[in-house]
Amino acid sequence: MAAQPFTTLVASDAAGAPTQISAKVTVAAKAMDTAEPKRDENMRKAMKVTEHPWIIAEIDAAVSEVSQDGKTPATLPMKLKLLGKEQSVQGRISQWKLVGKKATFDLDFDVSLKASGIEVPSVLLFIRVGDAVKVHASVTLTQP
Repeated sequence: MAAQPFTTLVASDAAGAPTQISAKVTVAAKAMDTAEPKRDENMRKAMKVTEHPWIIAEIDAAVSEVSQDGKTPATLPMKLKLLGKEQSVQGRISQWKLVGKKATFDLDFDVSLKASGIEVPSVLLFIRVGDAVKVHASVTLTQP
């Protein structure tokens, strides 16, 4: 599923070195798709998509929190809002590429169902879903 278009702001110091990164990314919860209609229906019920239609990730981090060397990002701290509840999430960045005005990378992080307030029913009274859901995103940022 795709995020809504968003802007990432990178603040720089007087020498032009990046100092702070901020962005707000919004995804329509009902657009989530596991390629299994019944599972999708249950997931949308558990996430109460009619009451909470948006998943929001807010990023406001110093470059030192994102990159050890100031050039290659490795982590991305975020505030993730699901079902109206906010939780701190630490994303892992891999496959970083910067070519001209285009940056691409993969972002992986875990989401706690419990911290999000998502209750998933057990299947057949004995199959339970674990608390952590692994999220993977392929990100492309372009400079105007």
